Amino acid sequence: MSKTAVCVLLSSLFLAACGDSQPAGNVTRVSIRNDHSEQLEAMAPLYRNLGLWRAIRDSNQKCKKVDNGAYQQDYKDMALWVAHCTDTGAWAIFIAANGEAQVRACSDLASLGLPACRPLPGPPSDSPVR
Repeated sequence: MSKTAVCVLLSSLFLAACGDSQPAGNVTRVSIRNDHSEQLEAMAPLYRNLGLWRAIRDSNQKCKKVDNGAYQQDYKDMALWVAHCTDTGAWAIFIAANGEAQVRACSDLASLGLPACRPLPGPPSDSPVR
């Protein structure tokens, strides 16, 4: 094969690679199972609130007591939970599949380009376990 033929072949391969990179048809999305979030969801409200409180406190944030918390959505392979502290307001807790948690004040999420916290459903849930 001559040098000219090799150059033409390589040029056509490079041009083909510049095409649309989106696959045609349906795209299957895979989500990672998050055992930590599932365990939190299965807990009684009192223990769930304690778990959310612990995540907030372990992130060196102030929170006297979590009186309500709920799962909101998945975001980039993390489970997004929202918790309300009686003294510092609402917090977003992003829980990764490996159990790592990132905590951000709900008031900061828009400036960080993260999904907004939605209001928590129902009254605070700190009733004792029976």
